[in-house]
Formats: sequence, structure tokens, C-alpha cells
Amino acid sequence: MPLFLALAAVPFFGFTQTAKISLADCHEKAQAHYPLYGQTALLEQANAVQLERIRKERLPEISWNAQASLQSEVVEFPFQLPLPPGESALDLPLYRIQTTADLQYTIYDGGLSEARQKIETAQLAADRQQVQVELDKLKPQVNQLVFGILMQRERIEILRTSQATIENKVETLEAGLRHGVVLPADIDKLRVEILRLESEIEQAQGTIRGLTASLSELTGEPLTAETEFLLPDMQPAPATLDINRPELALFNYQRESILAREDMIAAARKPKVGAFLQAGFGAPNPLNFFDESLSPFAMGGVKFSWKIFDWGQSDRDRQLLTLKSRLVDQQRETFEANIERMDGKYREDIATLEKLMQRDEEIARLQESILAQVSSQLEQGVATSTDYITQSNALSQARLNRQLHELQQQQIIIEYLTLKGQL
Repeated sequence: MPLFLALAAVPFFGFTQTAKISLADCHEKAQAHYPLYGQTALLEQANAVQLERIRKERLPEISWNAQASLQSEVVEFPFQLPLPPGESALDLPLYRIQTTADLQYTIYDGGLSEARQKIETAQLAADRQQVQVELDKLKPQVNQLVFGILMQRERIEILRTSQATIENKVETLEAGLRHGVVLPADIDKLRVEILRLESEIEQAQGTIRGLTASLSELTGEPLTAETEFLLPDMQPAPATLDINRPELALFNYQRESILAREDMIAAARKPKVGAFLQAGFGAPNPLNFFDESLSPFAMGGVKFSWKIFDWGQSDRDRQLLTLKSRLVDQQRETFEANIERMDGKYREDIATLEKLMQRDEEIARLQESILAQVSSQLEQGVATSTDYITQSNALSQARLNRQLHELQQQQIIIEYLTLKGQL
């Protein structure tokens, strides 16, 4: 029967030999330890600098300019100029020297500055969510490592149970050996099986140490092979689960970032009003060419510009924004469809494992009954130690299958909820 995972808040304790940590804590610590986690703060700092830069652009712009030039000829008039008394000709200099202080100030930019700030803010939200999407990809890695450790622990537990059973049988057969009922070779075969099981246990322990080291590196926590992992409680699942993945929020932010450029297009078509002021010294005076001495001058005013016609460029820009937003919508729909398509597979896998666990329990009961019969026959000298080992391994495998199928079911449930964004 399909199951649902309800997350329970589990406190995190300092790591000792009996340390405990929940799966949710592993997810959070893996994300916080990942180098990409610090990118959010950098994005916010860059955004603050960019917004301040846009605001400062509205302040008056002051510049200092200087220029000196020498020319080969000056303007000559093909007619006699009415000159002042005493002047026979207009003598213009071949040189020009000028230095000025210029001030430019935009009085009204049509809302262009506000539109740019809106775009930057929308882009920051999209960039931050993109980081969260990348961090969310760590969850499946954590799940694989945790359940890999848990499965190896179950395997060790079953192997140790089987080992203890055979050790007890060796003690029983040693009494029969003294009475000549059991052959020494039968006991030696059982001892060989004990050593083989010990090797499998050591191999599983090595696998656990490797997986624990990987998980410790991923989370940045000093986990040990004895650390206990707390899984969320299992409860009956609803018929459907909503998708709560960070990608959905990313698609929304990307769409908002695209549509935020609409204000930029509108601002580009609005009138612009500015003021200017120029003051300086020049020889000759640029405002009075009759004055050849180094003289001060100044000029100021207001300028106005308005792009009345843009030959449909604004409409094309708006069409482009609409097309880009539709592309984002299609990406979102495709993403949701791919996840929804997995619903049936996960639920069928969960139901299949439920049936397998029931079958495993029945097989284990039968194997246990058979092993009891073989054990009795071995003590009576009717069965061999090989028969007993074979049956003991069959029982161990049945028990192991039951435990592994239960863990696999839990893992599939967690993977399913991780896929849905519920974990």
C-alpha cells in the first residue's frame, strides 16, 4: 500500500559514539557546507552595488575638458566686411586654446532609471532561486549515502545472527563428537562457514566506513560508522501529491525577469529632459571670435528629446518578450509533466515491495522450519554439515531480503517525496 512520509522535527545532538542525526538535518548541512551556498550573499552584494550605480547615474555629471589646436588657415570672406573704424581687415588667429567645466543633469528620463532597477531586482530573485535549485540536487546524493549505510547495517545484523546460530550449532555438535555421533569434518565445515561470514561482515563494515566518510565530507560533519540516522515517520499517502520543487519558483522568477523589461521599452519612448551648463576660458573667445584674448565664457540651457517614431521597434521588442515568457511557460509545463509521469512508477514500486515483504516473511518462516529439521538430522548424523550450511544461508538470505525490501521501500518513498519537493 502506498505510503507517505511526514517529516518530524528532530533535534541535532553533538556527535559521540551514540550520535543521532535526522535525514532532514543531513540535507540542510549538505547544502550549507556546499561551496555554492555562499553565492547567494555575493549575488546580493553585486545587486546592491548595481542598484546604487543606477541611482548615482541620476546625479549631475561634472567634467573638466581642455583643448589646444593649431590650424593651417582660417576663414576668408569673399567680400568686404563692415569692420569697426580703424580696422582694415579681420585677422583671425591660427591657434585655439580652450578649457571648460561641463555639467549635465537629467531632469526627467522617462522612468528609465526605475525600470532598470526593477530589472536588476527581478534578476536577483531569479539568480538566487537558481542557486537553490542547484543546492536541492544534493538531496538525492544524501539519500543514496544514508540508505547505502542502512542497508549494509541490516546485512551485518543478519550475518551476525547467522554466525551466532552456527556457533551454537558447533557447540552442540562438539558434544556429539565426543560420543562418536558426529564426524570432525562436519564441525570444521561449520567453522569455515563462520570465518566466511566474518569476512563478509568485515567487508560490509568497510563499505559503511567508506559511505560514512563520503557523507561526512558532503555534510561537513564528523559522522562515524556508529552514527544513528533518524528517518521520518511513515503515514498513509494521499491520492496525489503536489509538486513543490524549487524549479517552479525559478520559472516564475525567470518569467518576471523577462516581463520586467516591458517598463524599459516604455521608458525608451518617453520624452527626456535635461539641463546643461558650460563655463570656461578660451582664446579666441568661442562665443565672440572678435575677442582674441584669453577670455571667460559661459553657456547654459535645457535640452529636450523625444523619439516619436521608432519604426515599430518597440512592438517587436514586446513581441520578443512575449515569446521568451512563453518559452519559460513551456519549460515549466515540460518539467511538471516529467515529474507527474513518474507518479505511477513510484507507486507501483512501493506496492510491489509491499507484496515482496509479505512473501519474504512467508519464505523465512518456511526456511526456519526446514532449518530446524536439518539441525535435528545433523545432530542425529542423518544430515551433513553442508546441508545445514546451505539451509542456514537460505534462511539468512530470506531474512536479509525481508529487511532489504523494507529499506528499499523506505528509500523509494523518500526518493518520491524528494522528487515532488515534499522533502
